[in-house]
Amino acid sequence: MTPILIIFGVLASASIISVFYTHQLPLYETKINTIATYKHTEFYSYLAKLKPNTFYNRTILRPREGTLYTAIVDCINITSRYSFISSPLPKNATMNTNVEIEIESPDKWTRTLSEDEALDLLKFSGSQDFKITVNRTKIYEFVNRIDEEVGLRSTSYNLNVKSTIHCSTIIAARQIEENFTPTLTISFITSGDIGNYISIGELFQTKDGKITETSKIYLEWVEKQRKIAYASTAITSILLATSAVLYTQRRPEAPSKKTIEKVISPYKDLITETTERPPETENTIRINTIEDLAKTAEILAKPILHTQEDQDHVFYVIDGNTKYLYMAQA
Repeated sequence: MTPILIIFGVLASASIISVFYTHQLPLYETKINTIATYKHTEFYSYLAKLKPNTFYNRTILRPREGTLYTAIVDCINITSRYSFISSPLPKNATMNTNVEIEIESPDKWTRTLSEDEALDLLKFSGSQDFKITVNRTKIYEFVNRIDEEVGLRSTSYNLNVKSTIHCSTIIAARQIEENFTPTLTISFITSGDIGNYISIGELFQTKDGKITETSKIYLEWVEKQRKIAYASTAITSILLATSAVLYTQRRPEAPSKKTIEKVISPYKDLITETTERPPETENTIRINTIEDLAKTAEILAKPILHTQEDQDHVFYVIDGNTKYLYMAQA
């Protein structure tokens, strides 16, 4: 019964562990589905008009055609184009645009232009899709006036065109309300390595968005695993309990003191009690029963010596270099 009891104990433990494990698994899986995508795009382009020059030997420069050296730039015409696309297509789309233009001397001062100043300095026109003309001389004079008033000298300065486009539309039956804020920076830079030049910032600016919905998916296989773990735990627990009862009922009992006394009572006259351990002899003969040891003692005319070691009763007869030994459990 002992091996069976061990096997059922291991199986029951494994079943309990499986119950714990299956309860660590989520019963529902969260899934995020994209039901719509959209994109804001602001595209800037420019055409720089140059003074007659030897370096380029031409009077027009477009993006990526060369460095805009300040000394030979007459003006720069800049245009913007905004677009909004989505999948699926938007419904009832409205775009409200506000444009703010500022001139700044980095880490020194910033000045926001009024509508009249923007019209005078930049010939600003439009709103969502606007046009400006950057006249280097006018910008330089405006910066010098502010420098004189604040008592500073700006070696480099920026012209920032900040747009705030508010989009209101319906996509996939969802209301969209959000802002797109592209900024175009035109920098007038003084550099000893490259020379004085005008840098126009990122010409293509985008903002992506998406509409999602979250759903919960029932994981049937996890529920099945839990039920299997419950069933196996119940079965193995019953088998373990049953085998434990059977083991308890069927295991042999050690003979009691009364049983030992009953066994040796017919031979009390031959038995002498001692506290000494059986001596070592050249020969040891183990006797199967107390009756056989008693017969040997009578033949040899020797007493049976008796001592107890832990749970064992030791009976022996010494005949020269031979020891006749019988052991019984307490």
